[in-house]
Amino acid sequence: MEVKKVIDCDVVVVGGGNAGLVATIECDNLGADVLLLEKAPKEKRGGNSRFTGGVWRVAFDDGNKEILPLLDASALPVPVDSLDIAPYPKDEFYSHAMRVSQGLSEKKWTESLVDKSLPTLQWLVKQGVRFTVPAYSLVKRNGRNYLPPRTTAVEAVNLGEGLVEMEYGILESRRANILYETAAERLIVNSGGEVCGLIARTNEGMIQVNARSVILACGGFEGNPEMRRRYLGEGWDLAKLRGTRYNTGDGLRMALEIGAAPFGHWGGCHASVVSEDSPQVEAEAVGCIRYSYLYCIMVNVNGERFINEGEDIVSYTYAKTGREIAKQPQGLAFQIFDAKVTEYFMPEYQGAIHVESSTLEELAEDAGIDVKGFVKTVKDFNAAIEDDDRPFLPGICDGRRTVGLDPDKTNWARKIDTPPFQAFAVVRGLTFAYGGIKIDDKTRVMDTREKPIAGLYAVGEMPGGLFYHNYMAGSGLMKGAMTGRIAAAEAVARAKAMKK
Repeated sequence: MEVKKVIDCDVVVVGGGNAGLVATIECDNLGADVLLLEKAPKEKRGGNSRFTGGVWRVAFDDGNKEILPLLDASALPVPVDSLDIAPYPKDEFYSHAMRVSQGLSEKKWTESLVDKSLPTLQWLVKQGVRFTVPAYSLVKRNGRNYLPPRTTAVEAVNLGEGLVEMEYGILESRRANILYETAAERLIVNSGGEVCGLIARTNEGMIQVNARSVILACGGFEGNPEMRRRYLGEGWDLAKLRGTRYNTGDGLRMALEIGAAPFGHWGGCHASVVSEDSPQVEAEAVGCIRYSYLYCIMVNVNGERFINEGEDIVSYTYAKTGREIAKQPQGLAFQIFDAKVTEYFMPEYQGAIHVESSTLEELAEDAGIDVKGFVKTVKDFNAAIEDDDRPFLPGICDGRRTVGLDPDKTNWARKIDTPPFQAFAVVRGLTFAYGGIKIDDKTRVMDTREKPIAGLYAVGEMPGGLFYHNYMAGSGLMKGAMTGRIAAAEAVARAKAMKK
């Protein structure tokens, strides 16, 4: 193939989200000549990371000693001296990861994620990334602001967009080599079976990048309707996409073409709860999430509940709830709130389209819900609350539950009896797919013979094997940064060895 230009470098990183950015920063730290290729235009740079909440899951024993010093006091939602952060020990992080994956997560990578989480956060702060705490997770306790256990303890300043812009800012301050609107299309493999570069498409034509190491960090196939239909099943080609339109499976395709081993849960995905009126693509850009469902009952168009809205805090349930909504008639559900809980709405609910009424019958009729079925559901729900005098504790599993329903609500159950009533229409929102390619503990891509493909590394969403069935909030960004650093160290070491 004729190319317009040839570029030589030590390491080329494909994909400019959090994982690729961390890999590029670390390659630069280690003295490599590194080139970053970003498929998106500059104004939309950052991959799926740009559309995240910017939260990070970190293991630590003493939040006030280990986490508070890493936070930017000027960006905190409360005074720093009023904040208490509950511990999140390594064994809890590990057990939670294994529980949500139904025991399928690769143990070695789960252990690495846990063990390297705090050092990774410390490294990010050292590079210049600023962090705060999620304001929506704070609760009042004894007059102080308390971050409960099991929540995500840190959040990048200005969320996902802030995160990637800080990381790009670090690279720009170092005059790093970044090519935008450049899509990798094919890996170059030499006669020895080693990856030695790639072919990419730019607005001016095709270019060839010769590199001693290639790091794939270009995400999954969530932006590709054909691949979604093929791997996730019927209807997923029509799902709303929370994140970037540019994650179309290019890196996975290129790796598989040269013999990389598929790995992980290819039929699974992170599917959360978004508003029905969200745009079809990049929905997160308009505040689409609807995560206050802990305090509602959720019904389908027949007025029937279909999920335990209070199974656990949002961090452990939001990524699987969208899949349950997709199973309902029309793939549609409604979050039903009464006036007692609206003060606990997350910010995305403010000003959002919804139906409001002083009676349940009018609410159902206006929302398009079967009136008779809905009224019966609410009546049965209210009657099934076990102990209505039990304290209601927002953000903390409080044991307020129903008994005798299918399904029961096991936390935050309160009677729906105080007008005005509100209904928010919600659908599934796809974030990313869990399937990927296999890597070893050095992030080297493995082939179908269980042998590493020399010169090729994969990070971020691209390696499979960590997420199955469900997902814990904050795990993805941490996985991306952790694997990005490992890949950078390995790729640079290989490049330096080849120069000798």
